[in-house]
Amino acid sequence: MPTELNKRFCLKGDRKNFKVNFRTSVEDRAAYFGKKKLNEEIIQGIRDSYMMGGQPKKFLYGQYGAGKTHTLFNIKYQLQDIGEVYLSDNYKVQCFFIDAEFRKQTNYNYLHAQMMEALTLARVKNVISEYLAENAGSNLNEKLLQHFGDANIASAVRALSFAGEPISLWKWLCGGKLNVAELNSYNLTKNMDTVAELYRVLVGVMRLLVDRGSYYLFLLDEMEGLKNIGDRDCEESFHDAFRKLADDENDVVGFIMSFYATSEENFPHFICTEDIVSRLNKANIHDLSYLNNENDVRQFLKELFELIIDKSKQIEKEKRKEIPERLEYYPLTNQALDEFIYLATSAPTSSIPRNIISALNEGAVLAYRRNSHVIDIEDLTPAQSIFTESY
Repeated sequence: MPTELNKRFCLKGDRKNFKVNFRTSVEDRAAYFGKKKLNEEIIQGIRDSYMMGGQPKKFLYGQYGAGKTHTLFNIKYQLQDIGEVYLSDNYKVQCFFIDAEFRKQTNYNYLHAQMMEALTLARVKNVISEYLAENAGSNLNEKLLQHFGDANIASAVRALSFAGEPISLWKWLCGGKLNVAELNSYNLTKNMDTVAELYRVLVGVMRLLVDRGSYYLFLLDEMEGLKNIGDRDCEESFHDAFRKLADDENDVVGFIMSFYATSEENFPHFICTEDIVSRLNKANIHDLSYLNNENDVRQFLKELFELIIDKSKQIEKEKRKEIPERLEYYPLTNQALDEFIYLATSAPTSSIPRNIISALNEGAVLAYRRNSHVIDIEDLTPAQSIFTESY
């Protein structure tokens, strides 16, 4: 149901305010405001990785509200929602969005399990069953061992296809622990206790999927939580894992990781070591910088209003003389637009998407209270406090 702000300021459909709902709206995921050059650079880098037979591996960073999560959802839109990036005539990309949470003693097993669960037991079991059927014969065990590089993993993978209730095997492949009786029942000699074993499972499964025309990209959001880890062994497990995942040898597991940081010096230290960064390549580390110049802010507002404002409703208000004609940045008046841009660019470290949208919403509320159909200079008092260096 349209809200009062919706009706007053010609918002499209049932939009309640000026917020962008990229988690639930494909249309909003498609939009990317104010930093299109950076967005195109990121997307082109992803395409180039696939074109060269590799996988995209990137770090995205910026302060809170800079658009990290929106960027990940826009990547999902570009690669999956519109099916734009076909790697060949046979297959395209599917993205898995992972919101991870980390505690003091969280190790890489946790993230490995998250990625495996994103693939799903059903999908993994199905692709393994197809592989076993295609390679049935006396040398099947040898092929499995060669593919996964570990006898226990090969045994678990083979058993997964035939197990009527495979939950225990799935738990083991996801890095969980089984008791001795469970291990013996599947001819497993031990639980996995190294990053190398977990890596072999994930890469082995992903290679089967890629061979069948399915590429999967993991979008890892809010990974600044890694800083919560306070155990050296747990830190080392993540370091070792991302060193392996970032290496060129891994050509099947792609990932885009975003985290809060104001500079590269603020990255979680154990995933920003030289051995990881050199494998990742500096060109794949992207700063989602501030909208700190006039053109960036102006473009952000223009594209946001194109997404949110219903032009037909705006024209009707013009006919009724409720608003001036041909306001390019409606609902901002021309004077309010200039002041808004001035306030944003005067405090560059606060000029971020979240603050711009908050300032618009607050201004719209004040305009509504004085029964105005436009946001004018007098409605920008909240923006003065939002756009400050100390915000």
